[in-house]
Amino acid sequence: MNYRPSLQKKSNESDHSDYTLNFQPVLNSNGSVQFFDHSQDKKLTLGINVDDTEFKYRVKAEFPAIVADLIDLAVAIYTSDRLAPQSLTKKQRRFYVILPLRHPELFSSEPFRAKLDDLLRWTTDSEWVFDFQKRIAPERLVEHQSLPLAPQGCEVTLWSGGLDALAGLYTRLLMYPEKQFILFGTGSNNSVYARQERVYKNIQSIFPGRCYLFRLPIRFDDSSEQPKNKLSRARGVVFTLLGSACAYLMGEKVLYLYENGIGAINLPYRESAVGLDHSRSVHPITLLMVSEVVSELVGEEFQVKNPFLFWTKAEMCKALAKNGRDDLPSLTMSCDSPHRQKPVQCGYCSSCLLRRQSLAASTIKDRTCYVVLHGKPPVKDPSLCFLNMQAQVRTLDSLFASSDEPWITLTKKFPILDDIVDRTAMAENLLPANMRSLLIQLYQNYVSEWNAVESQIANGLLSDQKASSKYVVSSQQS
Repeated sequence: MNYRPSLQKKSNESDHSDYTLNFQPVLNSNGSVQFFDHSQDKKLTLGINVDDTEFKYRVKAEFPAIVADLIDLAVAIYTSDRLAPQSLTKKQRRFYVILPLRHPELFSSEPFRAKLDDLLRWTTDSEWVFDFQKRIAPERLVEHQSLPLAPQGCEVTLWSGGLDALAGLYTRLLMYPEKQFILFGTGSNNSVYARQERVYKNIQSIFPGRCYLFRLPIRFDDSSEQPKNKLSRARGVVFTLLGSACAYLMGEKVLYLYENGIGAINLPYRESAVGLDHSRSVHPITLLMVSEVVSELVGEEFQVKNPFLFWTKAEMCKALAKNGRDDLPSLTMSCDSPHRQKPVQCGYCSSCLLRRQSLAASTIKDRTCYVVLHGKPPVKDPSLCFLNMQAQVRTLDSLFASSDEPWITLTKKFPILDDIVDRTAMAENLLPANMRSLLIQLYQNYVSEWNAVESQIANGLLSDQKASSKYVVSSQQS
């Protein structure tokens, strides 16, 4: 039976929404969503499908309906954020999302709604109203087909194909020689999937039989009719929610992700960088909120953990350096705005700069080709992010040098660090004082590493310009 939910909304919600997304049941094929842009009086119908068939290889014999609903919710969030344009200078977006689920009553409960609202407001800086309705549609194939061939007791981790994922996995494989790993990837980009596969195969050749790759593609039809939102802030949340579903189906109560602490916390480079201007995809508070959302749904404690929260990116790469694996990092992608032609990675965005800094500081020969070093001169000023990152390092350096109480001076400048300790120390199984010490050490290590290799990563970025703490980076590159 085809399910077409009512387009009618409650009047107090209808009058205040910028975008309405009316989903048919999420399916493996022939699914769709109606997208309404009320400000433009625009209506589109787009095809959207999810391929979760790889979950037929799982530890749990049954496929809990609540986990299928969690997948549908993640797909709906991903689709909504992708289709609705976003600006850092305009007001918050307001979504009204109609989504059929198997257990709408559980998703409509006040405890779950409150946790979901907090998570999405924190990560996307948008307002979300969900109308969860009863799903009347056949189950997806994977919901009633199980091939219990997946190994038990694996560490399930998110797999992006990036340098942190590679370095983190390589380090964990060495730390736990008896453990096996399930790598979970998702998204809608074929080039990302190819990279995930390429890096995975190289790791598999080094550690045969220790890793298994699972993917859940999300596919769109006719998506060219609506420009893609380039400022998406929901991708990290969606990735983590889907990864949590994977971990749960594999019989695990913990989902891991590997991200250096500098990138995870992502302190602002300038005082005006607030809200959407700075991504919170894998922020410690985000991981705590996702843990609470998933725990509320499955009815038992579930955690999302980052074992590298107190490591710099260079420290994560040291295992690769020690084993002489200079060949692996160049297989990965770090760039925030990859180019369509080679070289693909720009070499001057904040993510590329942190990558270059970490490889230099860990004494790995960087074999990656970058636009700024190996291609045509970029149209944009390539120095902006470097100057802001440099200014941040100098700020941190001066804070540590000017006080015998580094935590007080550090949190006066970056108060979010106090929030992180207050809210996540228990989840990290640390006393607040110990967590503060680890965070201080993290930033001291980062400053030391940066200062040691600054001249190397400045190559191709600066002429006669001098850094200024007041230098303003454009919001598009933040």
